[in-house]
Amino acid sequence: MKKRIRIKDVADYLGVSTSTVSRALNPGLRAKISTEVIAQVREAAVKLGYVADYTAQSLRKQKTRTIGIVVPDILNPLFPAMIKGAQDYLSREGYVTFIASSNNNQTLAIAEIRNLIARKIDGIIIASAFLKDSSVNYCVRQQLPMVLVNRSIHDEHAAHRVINDDIYGIELAMNHLLELGHRHIVHFAGPQVISQGKERLSTFLDYCAKHELERDVIPLDAFTIEAGMQGAELFLKRHKKASAILAANDLMAIGAIQQLQSKGYEIPGDYSVVGFNGMFLSDMISPSLTTIQVPHQQLAEQAARLLLQEIATPGAPRQTLLLTPKLIVRASSGLCRG
Repeated sequence: MKKRIRIKDVADYLGVSTSTVSRALNPGLRAKISTEVIAQVREAAVKLGYVADYTAQSLRKQKTRTIGIVVPDILNPLFPAMIKGAQDYLSREGYVTFIASSNNNQTLAIAEIRNLIARKIDGIIIASAFLKDSSVNYCVRQQLPMVLVNRSIHDEHAAHRVINDDIYGIELAMNHLLELGHRHIVHFAGPQVISQGKERLSTFLDYCAKHELERDVIPLDAFTIEAGMQGAELFLKRHKKASAILAANDLMAIGAIQQLQSKGYEIPGDYSVVGFNGMFLSDMISPSLTTIQVPHQQLAEQAARLLLQEIATPGAPRQTLLLTPKLIVRASSGLCRG
């Protein structure tokens, strides 16, 4: 039977101490040695076939180097970039991730979190939070290190948060439409039980009041293409004289465009449409979607970084990181012709 390669074998091969090899292979200790030595150790480890024994390390340190990530909908094109951002960062730091989907259901979220805790995860990143969220409260009671990403909750002190600056994003979108001459803009609002839906709506209303614009809103119960299509039907019945739509997310905007086009309207000839999030789909439709690009991958990277800090130093003061979006102008927005 082939002998298992151990740290001592790698150290003997290089003529260095076992502690040097251990530090080079441990992301948390690499700062103590040179990048040249790290490269030599990693190359030797691969050549010799060394595989870290995480089970033994877990028993010694009572850490599994595993992290849970909970998203609200695994099929939503918003979340692959976030999952990638977190996984890439955590992988570089020597962690493995487990992914769970809550299907926007708090009861299911708690069940998934229980399963993750049963696997002895060291911490969790939650992208599925509602403003009032029992799954977040459950993690607090379990004293599980946690960071919220993309969404927030009413209790700002319950967990670290990494979120997009939605206020700035809505203002960017509205400034863009005003520069094109639009004065009658209708907002397709997302669910008000979710922080993005609530903050994007409140910012739209504040902006309209400040600039003396019509404050027309179509409330919708989901961030989906289907909701956007329903919104477009209501738009044509109630606000046909408006010249632009600002949707609370890209899927709603795409649904609105599809429905308006099916009725014979031209985008942006008859109506301009602006989305929010910057999903990869937004550049694949016709016309391509003007949108607010949210830095989803960076949000998740920062959430992963904060979580590892929380694991290393539990109980640190709660932080809120606010990342800045940008306006991406494409073909779905044009000059107001009304």
